[in-house]
Amino acid sequence: MQKGSNSCDRSDSDEPPRKKSKISPAVAEIIGVTETTPEENNNISDLPHEILVHIFKFLDFRMISCCATMCKSFHRASNDSSLYTNVTLKHTMEKGHLDAYTSKISRPKALTVEYKFFDKRQQAEDYTDFNKYVATLITKYGQYLSFLHFESCRNEEILQLLSDCPNLNKITLLRCKASFEKLPMLHNLTCIRFIASDVPNTILNETLKNNPNLKIISLLDNINLYVNGIAETMGEYNRNIEEIYFCEKRRVRAKGMKAFARCNKLRILELTGGPFQCDPEDSLQQMAAGCPLLEKLAIYGWKGISDDNLLPVLQCCTQLKELDLRGIDITIKSCREAALSLPMLKTLDVYKCARIKKAQILKLQRDFQEINIVNS
Repeated sequence: MQKGSNSCDRSDSDEPPRKKSKISPAVAEIIGVTETTPEENNNISDLPHEILVHIFKFLDFRMISCCATMCKSFHRASNDSSLYTNVTLKHTMEKGHLDAYTSKISRPKALTVEYKFFDKRQQAEDYTDFNKYVATLITKYGQYLSFLHFESCRNEEILQLLSDCPNLNKITLLRCKASFEKLPMLHNLTCIRFIASDVPNTILNETLKNNPNLKIISLLDNINLYVNGIAETMGEYNRNIEEIYFCEKRRVRAKGMKAFARCNKLRILELTGGPFQCDPEDSLQQMAAGCPLLEKLAIYGWKGISDDNLLPVLQCCTQLKELDLRGIDITIKSCREAALSLPMLKTLDVYKCARIKKAQILKLQRDFQEINIVNS
């Protein structure tokens, strides 16, 4: 806690005074309390413990600490373990704040660790003290964690602690760099999100092989990932995958697209990242035949796709709700076929499709007003 606030410096073990605090109209609206008469008891401190805890869930730790000094009921509510299941540690937190915060934690489910954005032009930050709190928390409570988010972490020792989190279901790495050699030790992952991170191809492929129940994978702007090989691994080991988001410099080609045909539970497939040349061969046809449950398809910028290549998708994937065909070499024929063949279609994006004229789109919009047709 900051020393400047006397109301927040009281020790958690001190018994707070018994104060009467009336319910403000704003709080009353949140918790559903109707207007009371003067004879009725309307002290917020007399609300049931469960309601007070629910209110405290909308506050940050600093505000909860201040409320804890107001009265006994607030003090009891501030110690409820459910308030500390989603833990966030930031490098800007002061030592006193970290001490008080971590002392409240008992069985966290989610942990977010935020370091300062790395800039090699600036002097490196000293995270020695902060890393001690992060390491202690993961070592002590890693077995309870189901979600872990690291932001701008480049500390090898901290990221080695992934092995202390055997029950992780979801992991997010944002702007992180390390060897990640402990990552394949996780076997219960259902969601992987790596963004602008330096994750070795071999490590990610091993992780995919060890997590057959993976449902969601998102790879955006990472360093040197070979997504074609990753796609082939997924087609063999992650056939229960439901959502795929790829936006990498090395883009998925025909061979990788064919591998997705084995993922017959796939609902969302986003392959974006700008224009590139590639012969799609019969990859779209195979993918469409193997993924009939597809609800969203984004193949932005694949220059080799024509009306003929796209037709099997429109015939097989009848559950499509969103179709992103930006920058593809198709004509208005494909747009009209999509509008006629896909009864659940809500959005059709054909921005930067050079062969489609604006007048043709305007006519299509008039004919199919229930579909949001984007061309600009």
